[in-house]
Amino acid sequence: MEPNPLLEQLQQPDIQSALISLLQNLPTYEKNLEAIGNIADFGKSIIQDKQAIQKYDELVRSYNINLETIEALVGLLEKLPRLYKLIEQLESLIDFASAVLVDQQTLDYATVSIKSYTEPLLQKGKQGLSLVEEIQQQVQATTEPVKLFTIIKWLKDPTVQQSLKFAQATLTVLNRKTD
Repeated sequence: MEPNPLLEQLQQPDIQSALISLLQNLPTYEKNLEAIGNIADFGKSIIQDKQAIQKYDELVRSYNINLETIEALVGLLEKLPRLYKLIEQLESLIDFASAVLVDQQTLDYATVSIKSYTEPLLQKGKQGLSLVEEIQQQVQATTEPVKLFTIIKWLKDPTVQQSLKFAQATLTVLNRKTD
């Protein structure tokens, strides 16, 4: 007796699982086929309805659809998968932000974390503002003019020397960059 190829195929486990899956999904497939049939019937009835065709024809003619518009539409359709991914990512971000804004514990943690970063910056800003105010008070309190001997005396100060070296190096580098 000759082996039957159909029976051999049916004995394979992957074929059996595929058949079982097909049988389980058969009601869904039947509903989908009915829906496609209904859409086809609807399409046939519209095509046979002369008044509907005339209205759609008038509607289409009322739009300025030319080759440029069709090319733009095709270009947009080509970009839809990428736009869809971006919208999904944006939606995920919005969902995450919404969840964070509702969770008080997360908000408290974020507030403490932000404060730990901003607090040192605020302190330095306050110190800088205090320094500027102190300098302004010193300038307003001093009434005597700056003399040449005072400037020469300043040149011996290490801080002034460092600032002058920085200014000189800056000018040298800028001159090299512009040449």
